[in-house]
Amino acid sequence: MKKGIIIALAYWLANGLFGQSADSFYRNAPMINYDFIEPATYKIKNIVAYEVNNKPFSRSNTIFATGLSVGQEIRIPGPEISNAIQKIWELEYFSDVQVFFQTADDGSVVVQFRVEEQPRLSGHRFNNLSNANQKTLKDELGLKQGMYITPDLINQSKAKIIKYYKEKGYYNAKVDILRRQGFKKGPDDSIIVLPGYENFDFDVKPGLKVKVQRIEFTGNEKMEDEDLIGQIKDIKPRYRKFKFWKSSKYIDSKFEEERARIIKYYFTKGYRDVRILYDSVQLISENRIVIHINLYEGNQYRFGNISWKGNLKYRTGLLDTMLSIKRGDLFNQTLLNEKLSANLNGYDISSLYMDDGYLMFQIQPMEVGVNGDSIDIDIMISEGLRATIGKVFWKGNTKTSDRVIQREVRTKPGDVFSKSDIQRTMRDLGALGLFDPAQMNVNPKTNPGDGTVDIEYILAEKPSDQIELSGGYGGQGYSRTPTLIGTAGIMLNNFSRRKLMSPGTWSPVPTGDGQKLSLRAQSNGANFKSYTFSFSEPWFGGKKPNNLSLVMNHTVNSFDYRLKTDPLHQSLTSTTFGVNFGKRLKWPDDFFNISLDMSFQKYSMKNMDGGFYGFPKGFNGISYNPSTKIEITRNSLSDFTYPMSGSKFMFSAQATPPLSLINGKDYSKMSLNERYKWAEFYKCKLEVEWYTPVYKKLVVMAKARMGFLGAYNPKLGLTFFERFQVGGAGVFGYN
Repeated sequence: MKKGIIIALAYWLANGLFGQSADSFYRNAPMINYDFIEPATYKIKNIVAYEVNNKPFSRSNTIFATGLSVGQEIRIPGPEISNAIQKIWELEYFSDVQVFFQTADDGSVVVQFRVEEQPRLSGHRFNNLSNANQKTLKDELGLKQGMYITPDLINQSKAKIIKYYKEKGYYNAKVDILRRQGFKKGPDDSIIVLPGYENFDFDVKPGLKVKVQRIEFTGNEKMEDEDLIGQIKDIKPRYRKFKFWKSSKYIDSKFEEERARIIKYYFTKGYRDVRILYDSVQLISENRIVIHINLYEGNQYRFGNISWKGNLKYRTGLLDTMLSIKRGDLFNQTLLNEKLSANLNGYDISSLYMDDGYLMFQIQPMEVGVNGDSIDIDIMISEGLRATIGKVFWKGNTKTSDRVIQREVRTKPGDVFSKSDIQRTMRDLGALGLFDPAQMNVNPKTNPGDGTVDIEYILAEKPSDQIELSGGYGGQGYSRTPTLIGTAGIMLNNFSRRKLMSPGTWSPVPTGDGQKLSLRAQSNGANFKSYTFSFSEPWFGGKKPNNLSLVMNHTVNSFDYRLKTDPLHQSLTSTTFGVNFGKRLKWPDDFFNISLDMSFQKYSMKNMDGGFYGFPKGFNGISYNPSTKIEITRNSLSDFTYPMSGSKFMFSAQATPPLSLINGKDYSKMSLNERYKWAEFYKCKLEVEWYTPVYKKLVVMAKARMGFLGAYNPKLGLTFFERFQVGGAGVFGYN
């Protein structure tokens, strides 16, 4: 206890005596005669710093910030002292900085800095704001206890609050800061004053939301006001706000975007000299404004002569055809850039070269002359050397085997570099359903020394397996008594058959080869039971994209509450076995696939009485349905989850053997059971989808489906099982 008192007393005496000695130091220090023409040079004997109010502060950090050191020679007056004072100011810790000198007998000098510390922030609060706004503003300001209160801190805090409310449409928001003495609560709820600390009370007055009443243009002699207002997307004037989802709030950042849209629109019409001379906002009421925009349109220009320079690989005629811009067309810089290197579908000059290995290809349009209203363009081409692919590698496949990725990669070492091959590889890897397309990327790394380029694919696994388990107990369907209801299933979309006999490689099931395995059982008591097994190998044989699929299914449907032994019990039981073989085609292009499906179905019917299936009343018996189906598809969708462009086409033809035409039997004299023992039909389906981007991420999908079901023998008629049925959610029978 005595030791603590002695230390505290020593600290108080040191600060008090130091402050007194510092003041007496200035009074008693000998004067230094300053010569601004030929400043005298002194060696620093010591550097001292102190705070005028004896506040604790970091003397060592302050002295270090000056950049001065003991033994250093300085000129007085000179740049060394000016720089030292400037560096102390830059700390933003002090509201006042002074420097004094004391000379010694040996010609050296003691440099003493006299500083006054800025007040510090104790806390802050917001008056008359909701809790949500207070929390958001606290995060925006980022104020912390102990921060130095500087003019910059105050101005930035006000600016951030005003910006926050302007982004919400409060154009007239105002902020005042009430600075109060800092304090804290004591153990007994008493108020303890904190010297040198202040509290901030933010008095925020958002005012009313300001909306745009109208937008007025001047100087637009060639363009109508309505055309220009039509280019404004996110700020709609109140008097013509037909799009209710668009806002009329005035927001500075959005208005800057609208200005750019207006200029871009003029550019597309050939007015390349257009500019906005000035704009202003007029407040016509407490919550309504009018925006004034004054334009200089300039002359309307057209394309003149277009010449190609440096094209050795492709002839000028081919490049002109791809450019599709003729002399006399309206000058459109955006269209020119799109034709040269920025076409979303890859139909541009840059893609033409890069698909043939010219990775270092560069193209630059240059205006070489203006003749009246025509602009002559020289398109400068630097083809560079033809690049080949060096190394190809990937990372991020933590579960999927390298062999699965390798067979989808179209960029092989030694091949000519192709931009379209990289894009197609990324698409095909995404189509596997094993990786997250949003996190996938490609990183080409050029090697100028040998003219090769290494390609790195960055992948990110995503969950692809599914486990389904549900159950219940209760009445359902035609059952009169409660029954057990349940579904159990597992779908493995990255299964590995070759790892099946190696439990040590499971995690927790054999995965990694991209095969698909599905097991599912569903029961609704006595009314419905279904069991399904399917397996798919996308690369049957391991060398080519040949798909092999196996399917087995057994389903039992009961349509009443009677027992199975009851002669009047109504039921339909079906058993299906199927095998499918698919192949990726190279002609007409490699978006095409063809598949052959062979299936055998057995239907057992008991007391079927029409209804949905259209069976004759009282029908009993077994019907076999052996069929073969050929399906041709073309899928060029940009993304399989959220397609933004592309199309999907499917045509299939399915048929059973025409037994009734070759067995010589008279079906008009047969019993129902005998007549329908073997199902007969032929069936064609056509389905097309188009995805067209309209605006940003808004995509329009156009879809059409058509089906036709026919019979070989009119005496036999159509089958009961493959019909198209209209009703409910649409047309049944497509899937």
